[in-house]
Amino acid sequence: MALTEPDAAALPAGIAEYIAAVRIARDGPRPDLETARLIADANAYRIAVPRPQGMRVTDSFAVTPGLETPVRIYRPAGEGAQPAIAYFHGGGFTTGSIESYDCLAAALAEATGATVVSVHYMRLPEATPRAMIEQCFETIGWIAAMAEPLAIDASRLCVAGDSAGACIAAQLAILARDRGGPALAAQILCYGVFDFDETRPGLERARDPILTLPIVRMMNATWRECDARDPLPFPPPLETDDLAGLPRALLLGAERDPLLEQSQAYAERLKSAGVDARFDMVEAMPHGFLRAQRFSPAARDAMRKLGEDFRSLI
Repeated sequence: MALTEPDAAALPAGIAEYIAAVRIARDGPRPDLETARLIADANAYRIAVPRPQGMRVTDSFAVTPGLETPVRIYRPAGEGAQPAIAYFHGGGFTTGSIESYDCLAAALAEATGATVVSVHYMRLPEATPRAMIEQCFETIGWIAAMAEPLAIDASRLCVAGDSAGACIAAQLAILARDRGGPALAAQILCYGVFDFDETRPGLERARDPILTLPIVRMMNATWRECDARDPLPFPPPLETDDLAGLPRALLLGAERDPLLEQSQAYAERLKSAGVDARFDMVEAMPHGFLRAQRFSPAARDAMRKLGEDFRSLI
């Protein structure tokens, strides 16, 4: 999407440049989904950031019954067992990968001082929501089981995600509670999808240059179509009746994001259930801004603060 001069001027410094860098369709219609995924990965260098000094990055696989899930492991410099964060990328459940979200995962590891395991989960429409979430649940179990070789502190295992990944992370926190583990110390939920109700007032009001209302509707339609093939046996996080006993939560919103009201509502529901939930909003930012680390001082400040809040929480 090309921004008009007034729109670009209203965004924080560097965000218009970030949007230009991640644009899939430079001219003409957007390509098909398979092509868009490939272009996003091939162009990830446009938003890449240098690795922090001393950080080790390893590509491997989480091996669970019948499946190998690609993971990218970011270990910040430092000795001893570190906290661990299982990170689930955004992309509307249909795009995104450990490659196209590499800059965010690396920044998260640097800011939090935790070992971050970025998970390349199955995407829609090839998978179903049920298969995707079950795969992610098995993966956090694998991370807990691999605490010794990963040199992590399993008592400080957390889940995190942005956008669609925040929905997955929130759902995993609920499942881990209901299924008796693995024990999670915290959840980090950034501008998340927490239900699929298109009557929410924030959807119509928002003027977001990245996540527009047609894109939200298309994402919701794809979720429903795929869920119909193998229905989930539980509701989305915002429609879950009982949220008591969930791990502490950090929620981050973006002022322009059409999903902002969902993050605010989920934070309030967590608090009402007795969960230590902290909500913060970054002014003037659009959906997905944490990938703009290379371009935006405000995005870097937001990540730095998220890391500080995580360290104080853990």
